[in-house]
Amino acid sequence: MNVRLFVLCCFLFIFCSFLYPQSVFIIAVDTLRADHLRCYGYPRNTSPNIDELALDSIKFNKCYTPSPLTTPAFASVLTSLPPFKHGAKRNGLSIFDQIGTLPQLLREQGYRTGAFVSNWTLKKNLTHLDRGFDTYEEILTKKRWFGLINPEGEAPDITQEASKWLFKNKDRKLFLFVHYTEPHDPYVYHRDFDEGYDDFDPEFYPIGSNRKKIKKYDTEIGFVDHYVGELIGKIKEYGLYENSLIIFLADHGESFGEHDYYGHGRRLYNSGLHVPLVVKLPGSEGKDTEISRNVSLLDVAPTILSLLDFPVPEDMEGEDLFGEDGGDRVLYFECYRGAVHTGREKTFRLKVEPVRYGLLRDDFKLIFDKGYEAYDLAGDRFEHTNIYKNPDKKYAEMTSFLESFMKDVQDFIEFSKKYHKQRVSLTKEELERLKALGYIK
Repeated sequence: MNVRLFVLCCFLFIFCSFLYPQSVFIIAVDTLRADHLRCYGYPRNTSPNIDELALDSIKFNKCYTPSPLTTPAFASVLTSLPPFKHGAKRNGLSIFDQIGTLPQLLREQGYRTGAFVSNWTLKKNLTHLDRGFDTYEEILTKKRWFGLINPEGEAPDITQEASKWLFKNKDRKLFLFVHYTEPHDPYVYHRDFDEGYDDFDPEFYPIGSNRKKIKKYDTEIGFVDHYVGELIGKIKEYGLYENSLIIFLADHGESFGEHDYYGHGRRLYNSGLHVPLVVKLPGSEGKDTEISRNVSLLDVAPTILSLLDFPVPEDMEGEDLFGEDGGDRVLYFECYRGAVHTGREKTFRLKVEPVRYGLLRDDFKLIFDKGYEAYDLAGDRFEHTNIYKNPDKKYAEMTSFLESFMKDVQDFIEFSKKYHKQRVSLTKEELERLKALGYIK
């Protein structure tokens, strides 16, 4: 090889190393409301390390989970499919056998893949979300609820084990998924992260909010933020920060008594649906900028593949966050009953149906729960006032969209039940219908 050609090849290698991420990190915090982070406008300093990452990143102000429950949400992150299609519709249920995952695709491209999870809801024998991971470590060192049920791991242990894996594999292209359980209930009070609550500005809290629970919850955010900062510090120490793609997100939010509801999973208000999404590009390109169009956790996997210049499977339903603006996009939501703690057969999983449905278009939110609720998020971000009117034209159009989605979900469930129970007797037309619905390939 002559000198000029050698120099050109070196230049192209260096150029491409800056153009495409060398490693990809997803840092996820369970049960984290976007509006309880300083970088999302919260008045208390709950999240200095996450805020620092946001300054180096592009922040999406209106990101929503397709379902406000841990297993369904993270399965959607890793498959870019809504829960009714990937199958893990409730905690304790697994994704369908034929569903592909983001780590599988990245491993095929030569990435070393690792995951460190800290909640029983992500156990591989329950979810099958270990599919495609070289390492899938469940750090479940204690039990919640008075030490009796639901094992989980603590933030210091998660950071420590993930950091060990990082050091061992730092010379390879990596895909790492790190999951922190805090600030999941029951909330632990961390005195060192108490920002003081004598001044409780109602502007930042929905009507009905339980202040005592919020105080504990916020100290949990400060606690986990500290260890997120330590993990990012290790990424920097090992020389991986500059050229890597780092995505910070949550699976769902939390309710503190607003709408007469505590917790998450069974309601479709923004307290449970609105989540943080922060994307640090290689070289911190576009840093400290904000994007305020509606996006979804479904968009994470196709965005990663697009940024790596890898093909995006046709069955992924999310959009590239940095592609062309989808314009008049409609996001759909579904929620189910909570956990399935005992082993259930596949036939039971297929019978699981949503208990509520919702959609979002621009600032218009529509929920179906026996009847319809509508909210104008531009002027009512806490969804205090139901403005649904019938037969107003605007509401009729949105109602039609939601009813169509509800029918698609029901059709999918019915066809999928028949597919498993009577696979050999399905007609060619029925098989094609299942393929169109995305259930089989």
